[in-house]
Amino acid sequence: MDPRLLTLLSRLQRSRFADLAGSEARATIRVSAGLLNEAAATFAARGAAVRDLVIRPRAANHIDVSLKLARPAFLPSLTITLAIERQPQFPANPELVLRLTGAGGMMRLLGPAVSSFGQLPPGVRLDGDHVFVDLSTVLLEHGQGELLDYVEQLQVMSEEGSLIVLAQLRVR
Repeated sequence: MDPRLLTLLSRLQRSRFADLAGSEARATIRVSAGLLNEAAATFAARGAAVRDLVIRPRAANHIDVSLKLARPAFLPSLTITLAIERQPQFPANPELVLRLTGAGGMMRLLGPAVSSFGQLPPGVRLDGDHVFVDLSTVLLEHGQGELLDYVEQLQVMSEEGSLIVLAQLRVR
């Protein structure tokens, strides 16, 4: 990328996009399974409870997740299906709620093992048959917390092979 453009973008970000005040943007972002898995591998916490992770977005807001727990090592890989149950509401409740379905019932039993043998990434918690993803905590953990200042609405959906993020942003 042209260094002059990077300098301009950096200045805009430092000013909290003051020169774009009043601007709005709506975006539909399709994230392929390949990119999603690359990002998950890049941002996975060291020493996490999950050793191997493969995410496969499916149609109708379902996501298959194959995982292998780090400990105990003798456990086989599991494949669970997550259903998107509740969308985040900004700024009041930035949690995306996913429900474990199918073999997810087994994860409910393994939840205490996940908690005792390692940790889930910051902002992700397992409670019964639900996975809660606090998008605010996830973004803060990766140094992107300021993005929350611009989010008015965010919706996560899936189709076969892609995760879809619908975003409405505003510079105040």
